[in-house]
Amino acid sequence: MILELVEYLLTPCSFAMRRLGYLRGQLGIKVRHRQCRRAWKEHLQRTQTTIRAALLDCPQRRKAVVLGSGLLLDVPLADLAATFREVILVDVVHPLRAYLATLRYRNVRLVSVDVSGTAAELARIAHDPLAPLPRAVPQLFCDDKEVDYVVSVNLLSQLPYIPAMYLSKSPPRPESEIDDYARSLIESHLDYLQRLPGVVTLVTDVEKIQIDSDGHEVDRFDILYGVTLPWSGEEWTWEHVPLKHLSREFAYHRRVCAVRNLKSGHSKSASAPTDA
Repeated sequence: MILELVEYLLTPCSFAMRRLGYLRGQLGIKVRHRQCRRAWKEHLQRTQTTIRAALLDCPQRRKAVVLGSGLLLDVPLADLAATFREVILVDVVHPLRAYLATLRYRNVRLVSVDVSGTAAELARIAHDPLAPLPRAVPQLFCDDKEVDYVVSVNLLSQLPYIPAMYLSKSPPRPESEIDDYARSLIESHLDYLQRLPGVVTLVTDVEKIQIDSDGHEVDRFDILYGVTLPWSGEEWTWEHVPLKHLSREFAYHRRVCAVRNLKSGHSKSASAPTDA
């Protein structure tokens, strides 16, 4: 607890992003990973394997961009640093672990930015329930012709999570308005990925699955607000919250989809998803 407090105080983060809850969320992921390390291991390894495989599709290897780099648990940073002239890690808040990585790899740099481009405006107007919510039109790196690889790594479902939680607090907004905003963040990110240069990889959880103590599926929850991925890809199950971690009655898994190269992948209109 003391170490988390020290890290909270020392981690570079703007006041607005702290108020929205991004730093707290980042540290929360670190705690959850420590508690669920064994359960998360396969998911993290498969994410890294997907990224490594995608590097083979890159004819040029100048710049690589990691969107949602976070704690680097699912990012094969050593491979990226050895493959590309420059690696750019992008996140709203970079934990201290990421800053240490830039000391180890001289061609790795951090960019602290909200990839949706809406968080700062959201922090400014959130307490005015009559103010229209901002709409995302991401442009970061779209005009950088030296970017040869981009990966959005376990980010898509997270984009609306903290904003939606913040907007649900006082003064609360209608649930329908929050849902529309969350949906727009997801849709704009999918459009953004298609506009980026180079090979683009998407790894994201798309569904939460409730499992009872006997191992039977009880329910499924859409975590993308009704948005469906326009591409098919490899799928697997992430044991996100093991049984007895939060509940003695239920565990919660995530269905994950990984599209290695979305620009050359199959659209769902052309083929069905591949089950793991």
